[in-house]
Amino acid sequence: MKINKSNPTHWLQLVAYASQATLGFLLRPLSKKSAVVLYGHKLNGNLLPLYRACTDAVFLSMDRQYCRTLKAQGIRAQWACSIGAAALLARSRAIISDHGLHSLEVLLPSYQRAGLKCFDVWHGIPFKGFDTEDFRLQHTYDEVWVASPLHKKLYVERYGFPAEKVVITGYARTDVLVTAPASNAKLRRQLGLPADGPVILFAPTWAQDTRGRSLYPFSHSEQEFLSTLSTFAQEHRATVVIRTHLNSGNEQINEYPNIVRMPSSQWPDTESILQVSDILVCDWSSIAFDYLLLDRPTLFLDVPAPFRKGFSLGPEYRFGALICSLKTLIQELERAIEQPDEYWCSHAEKHRAVRSEIYSDWADGDATRRYLERLDSSTSV
Repeated sequence: MKINKSNPTHWLQLVAYASQATLGFLLRPLSKKSAVVLYGHKLNGNLLPLYRACTDAVFLSMDRQYCRTLKAQGIRAQWACSIGAAALLARSRAIISDHGLHSLEVLLPSYQRAGLKCFDVWHGIPFKGFDTEDFRLQHTYDEVWVASPLHKKLYVERYGFPAEKVVITGYARTDVLVTAPASNAKLRRQLGLPADGPVILFAPTWAQDTRGRSLYPFSHSEQEFLSTLSTFAQEHRATVVIRTHLNSGNEQINEYPNIVRMPSSQWPDTESILQVSDILVCDWSSIAFDYLLLDRPTLFLDVPAPFRKGFSLGPEYRFGALICSLKTLIQELERAIEQPDEYWCSHAEKHRAVRSEIYSDWADGDATRRYLERLDSSTSV
């Protein structure tokens, strides 16, 4: 759940969550420690494969409606503002988060002294620049699980973590991209997409540190940019999927033929969308590094990065075509669809080099198993 600090209801929820966390701590001496708490904005990313693999895992959220939706799907979810959250925290042996902990953060040192283990599975390999202060909470965790040696180097040298606290496991969210258990046709049906024709995924990052930043590049309006994409999609029997970041909210977009909105807030399972996408169009979104594992054409909009603290991984890690105008975008999309060999002739070497550096040998479809091994070895008595 994203906290809106100007919303009084959210403040009341934070207080309610703090109350349940306090009660849960007081009940810990009376409880057998078995549960694994997963905490994040949504049950997606690295948390989702963990949930599927760990029968003791429960997703904890301050978003009551989202919890109800998950429960209706048969998913073990607990609203953080009810008495059930206190019972869950009382019997938890570990908490695994991919962002922060909201009200639980204040009580975390007490929980840790009482035996709770804390692990971080941050939700992306970033272009965005971070520093030690951005990971102040995670510095108190027992371990941070990262994607590769390069990722660990970032955490140690840029973000100030002790090397022994950063454990290379691979990213569980990428397992499905490597093993691809579901068929493309089945995923298209589940996502409500056409059964055939190319799928072009447009996934811009959010405004970040640049107030008023537009989703649409090169100073084009929504109408100019999306009308052009729509015309292209109709001519090539393609579908354009617009996936806005969770922090972009549910921004209203007009209807255009062959264009489908699938914002993160409503479609949290990014990996399913990536699997059915034939081409990715993005700017500085970390989604590019997930898509990298699918070995498909990627077009990077060459627009200013919206990061106040610079880069973690810089522009040299853009591994596909650089797009400097709407006209160039249409030309490169046509080339990727009609003449893919030409695309790969230009970009295969860079693609392979970046993939090797980003993931090394750790994107092998086995990261979830390594997560469970770290969890069990760290919480065993």
